[in-house]
Amino acid sequence: MRGSSVSIAAALALAAAVSLEAQPTKVGYVNSEAVLAEFALAQDAQNALQASLRGYDLEIQELEESLRTGAEEFRQKQLTMTPEARQAREQELLNQEQALQQRRADLNTQAQQRQVDLFQPVMDAIKEVIEEIRVEGNYAMILDVASRAIITADPSLDLTQEVVSRLQTGGSAGPGGR
Repeated sequence: MRGSSVSIAAALALAAAVSLEAQPTKVGYVNSEAVLAEFALAQDAQNALQASLRGYDLEIQELEESLRTGAEEFRQKQLTMTPEARQAREQELLNQEQALQQRRADLNTQAQQRQVDLFQPVMDAIKEVIEEIRVEGNYAMILDVASRAIITADPSLDLTQEVVSRLQTGGSAGPGGR
């Protein structure tokens, strides 16, 4: 009797494996670069980031110009300065250069955080739409062609326009959408 139940379990497992093999895995892909280029929220985030970066660049340029001016003045006057004054001015310039480097690093960190803050809602919206499409279309996975991981693919699997359309209309086109 025990051998019979093991045989039945093996037969059921084999039948399930054959059944799974008979069902093709559905895969789709999107081009995230095209989605970002056509999604208004992404364009707004990019414009806001560029404006922030221009402000950061302007601040750095002003600090660099101040340092250059101070260094040039020092070069012109160093021969007439006392050794103590020359050493003090050299230390001031060194401190100013270190402050510039520190500010550059701080602004770089701020720029990275600004990018995260601006693009997180964009990425969340895109992921939500892609997940809706994956579930509705019964896709096992959706890949990103922009990551260059796809060497070749059937164009009928390209879901980029569907993602863009849904993003432009504010979300899901399905019954569970907004």
